[in-house]
Amino acid sequence: MLTFIRLLSAGLAASLVIQAFPQEKPEPVRIVTKTLVAQEARKECFSLNSRQRLFYKFRADGSVEFKLSHQDEKEVIDVRQRTDSAAGSFVPKRAGDHCLVWTNTGKRAVTLRYEFQRSPY
Repeated sequence: MLTFIRLLSAGLAASLVIQAFPQEKPEPVRIVTKTLVAQEARKECFSLNSRQRLFYKFRADGSVEFKLSHQDEKEVIDVRQRTDSAAGSFVPKRAGDHCLVWTNTGKRAVTLRYEFQRSPY
């Protein structure tokens, strides 16, 4: 009888843990197409917690500068100069707001297509 009570209480404790931390599902992939005129920037910001991973990729029909950083820019995660595409993933060390930023430093308009997804780690 004592073993049964122990098993029952262990099962109850496990159930409480599962309910306290529900299984997170990946968010839908966000896909955006934007034309950047000369010297224009596009900034996409979002919150990430330490149990999430960010997947991102982009392609442009011209060169852009790209940066992934903490919103206050104290932590720069990825920087690309004069590129037309990149992809990567990132897990933050702590919760916070992060931004993807593309800048068209050229003299002609550039069409940018990017996508990103927050997913459980």
